[in-house]
Amino acid sequence: MSGESKARKGMFTYVGIIFAIALAIGAIYAVFLALGEPNSSQPSPHSIQQN
Repeated sequence: MSGESKARKGMFTYVGIIFAIALAIGAIYAVFLALGEPNSSQPSPHSIQQN
């Protein structure tokens, strides 16, 4: 019985580590890549004025 509980604890630890790594990658993506993109609703400062 103790072998099963040890294996279960190890599996939960493994899944928890994978989940934590996925969250870290998602946070890095959100902070460094997604927030650095320019806002497409603002006109370009080099756009031609058409009056």
